[in-house]
Amino acid sequence: MAKGLSVGIIGAGPGGLALGIFLRKAGFDDFTIFDREDGVGGTWRINTYPGLACDVKSHLYSYSFDLNPGWSRLWSGQREILDYFERCAQRYRLGSHLVLDTEIVSAQWDEAGRTWQLNTRDGRRYTFDVVVSAVGMFTQPVMPRLIEEEPFTGTIMHTARWDHSVDLRGARVAVLGTGSTAAQLVPEVAKLAERVYSVQRSPTWVLPKPDRAYTEREKWLFAHVPLAKKFYRTRLWLRSESNISVIENGSDKTQEFRNIALNALDRAIPDEGLRQRLTPDHPLGCKRLVFATDYLQTLAAPHVEVISSAARALRSRSLVTEDGTELDVDVVLCATGYAAADYLGQIDVVGAGGASLRTTWQDGAFAYLGMTVPGYPNFFMLYGPNTNVGSNSVIFILEAQAHYIVRALKHLRRRNRTYIEVRPEVTTRYLDKIDRWMQGTVWLTRCSNYFRAANGRVVTQWPRSARDFWTRTRFFRPGDYTFAPPPTRPVIEVGVQGAARR
Repeated sequence: MAKGLSVGIIGAGPGGLALGIFLRKAGFDDFTIFDREDGVGGTWRINTYPGLACDVKSHLYSYSFDLNPGWSRLWSGQREILDYFERCAQRYRLGSHLVLDTEIVSAQWDEAGRTWQLNTRDGRRYTFDVVVSAVGMFTQPVMPRLIEEEPFTGTIMHTARWDHSVDLRGARVAVLGTGSTAAQLVPEVAKLAERVYSVQRSPTWVLPKPDRAYTEREKWLFAHVPLAKKFYRTRLWLRSESNISVIENGSDKTQEFRNIALNALDRAIPDEGLRQRLTPDHPLGCKRLVFATDYLQTLAAPHVEVISSAARALRSRSLVTEDGTELDVDVVLCATGYAAADYLGQIDVVGAGGASLRTTWQDGAFAYLGMTVPGYPNFFMLYGPNTNVGSNSVIFILEAQAHYIVRALKHLRRRNRTYIEVRPEVTTRYLDKIDRWMQGTVWLTRCSNYFRAANGRVVTQWPRSARDFWTRTRFFRPGDYTFAPPPTRPVIEVGVQGAARR
């Protein structure tokens, strides 16, 4: 009976927790949330590098149904954000639904039983009627391809696998990367290390991040004045929505932000030569924007050196760059990001007829509303393809998707159904729209970023406003789906321009 639908959720980060909370509120009690870590929080548990904070303001980077009056700063740090999600898991009594220290390595659809089998790395098997992936985008760290010309005797680590036993005091440290992680990390490393090399393949646009602590009066107002924190959060949301035009190549907003970034660079870097090397040659917005408080100032410090050449090789106690520069280093810190466009790359998903999601997505990931793919019935995703908003909080998108999935399951329950699959033609039309909307965005300019698949299609970004995504997921439309297995199954492919073809 559909009334007893069981749901397996892969990932106990913000998306998986939100879905669990909404399932409980809707009367679905048979669900399990798996996570390979020893606790909830997702990326906020995995990442613990010095200086880690969110680049979305605290009151916006939180659930709309659980506003936190006690945020300490405009942009809170990792520990405070993790504490928030841990409290939410406890407050909404998700403990009995959590299976931690358990890595899901594959999911396989059983045609006959119309169920999914989840397999763990240690050989356990779980069976569910519905499976939801909530693993997110930032789960597979990318290490640089460095030639080890000699065995490196120092320490090398990715920031997502931070080893707190490594002492950086008095060390010679190379930081690889120029994104948000590097902007947060370099100032903290510079406080301890004797020498810091910021090794940059290319500079990036840096916007000011005027962080500060909330005053006691502000926190009192959020805690005691009715609607104060809701009004404040709504104002932040509307301001973020107003910046949507920054994704349009050549827009007034893009030019405004570019001028702000150039002015910040002028103020922070007095040396003209260094300033030129730190001025990007790509359009603002084509890569993820970096917001930083003291990153640029740190790059101008006497013991910090900007190396404008990518890392190429390692020797016994040195790092060699593409231009042949050899840097004596004790520690190499890789702030080199994630395989964000390789959705579910760490999990083998096998759908109807033995189809592999990896093969289905060989030309780039796609999904209807970023959640469902033809040929993979009873399978949903949170933070799936084309759901990364360019100007707002991902928490808002995750809530919209979680609500939508619960509405779909409620429809199954009402109609006493156990099978749901998005229609191929619906997916085709949707992807055609995505590609039309993508035209004119800065993401399609000549720029290297993690947004694109190998064929050039932008597979991570949502090319509209957050409000528009909410509107499109506000109601569940049964006509977009079939509720019984089709007699024949068309194959969906993504063409050169990204439009879905049958």
